[in-house]
Amino acid sequence: MQNRTTISVIITNYNYERYIGSAIDSVIAQTRPADEIIVIDDGSTDRSRERIEAYGDKVRAIFQPNQGIKVISNTGYRISSGSVVLYLDADDRLYPTALELVEQAYRPGVAKVQYDLDVVDEFGNPAGRRFCNFSTHMNEESTARSFARTATYVWPVTSGNAYAREFLSRVMPLTPPESHDGVLNTIAPLYGRVVTIAEPLGQYRIHSRNISRSSEDGRRANIPHFARRISIRKQEFDILRQHAAALGTKLPDDDFLDNELVFTNYRLMARKLSDEHDDDAKRSLGDLWATAVSCILRDPITFRARMKHLIWISSLALAPRQFARQMISFRFNRTHARAGHQPSTQIASPNP
Repeated sequence: MQNRTTISVIITNYNYERYIGSAIDSVIAQTRPADEIIVIDDGSTDRSRERIEAYGDKVRAIFQPNQGIKVISNTGYRISSGSVVLYLDADDRLYPTALELVEQAYRPGVAKVQYDLDVVDEFGNPAGRRFCNFSTHMNEESTARSFARTATYVWPVTSGNAYAREFLSRVMPLTPPESHDGVLNTIAPLYGRVVTIAEPLGQYRIHSRNISRSSEDGRRANIPHFARRISIRKQEFDILRQHAAALGTKLPDDDFLDNELVFTNYRLMARKLSDEHDDDAKRSLGDLWATAVSCILRDPITFRARMKHLIWISSLALAPRQFARQMISFRFNRTHARAGHQPSTQIASPNP
């Protein structure tokens, strides 16, 4: 008889008193209850502790001095017991059937189950898009083929992944260059199958304190520091190479960043902003554009998304430098610009 799947949800929090209750409520409301809900507060100085303690024994609360996301992610794994582990950022939330659908998709041999997330603004207003906006044609086989050919595949942020303990037990604890999701998602196909659910099972909240929107000193950046983001991704790929070598798995000889749409975008935007990393400045603008187009045509995304990406990348390549800066600023701040100042009392529908 197959052992019963157990699910641990680990909610990581630091000074998110505004959102933490919504995240916990979304896990408590699951049609398939979590076997354990662990909330780790990393030394918050706001009223987070009060919010968390109000849930009593509905959650396992851990309060620790501030040590950073790398430490609390390792702590969460160490004290959890589920055969499937979800990390939920305290500013995100799950839809009611998320755990039920994850359990249905999971089986032995799967390293992780991933799923789409609806993007919302700081007030919970829908932004009208998804992360990653998976194509319905994306499946285990196409993901495995993509990884074998390019050493990468399309994957979501932290809250869009459910990891098998069988996988985590072979690689944890980690000391990633920034956060665990980048490394875990990068190396997961080395350790098992990746199952994709091409529908949103939760919400990813865009606001001024997202890690990807912060500068090295923690301040909000209207435009990401592309050279820094590229450097972090290169370090994650170095870790991938180390794991592949240890497992005896051969990887392609390519520049792996050239196979990721996000980073072909970043490289092109960095060129327009004169914010390039290492040897990228030696490449021609035409080469950067052509590489991005190749990713757009190859990635398992919807036709509508493909056309939007093609229009964006071509417009950016042709734009004068100052206009390109304005385009980039708008792209990374459009959710905030649409948010206004009135909080919404509605949560985005899982089927927009």
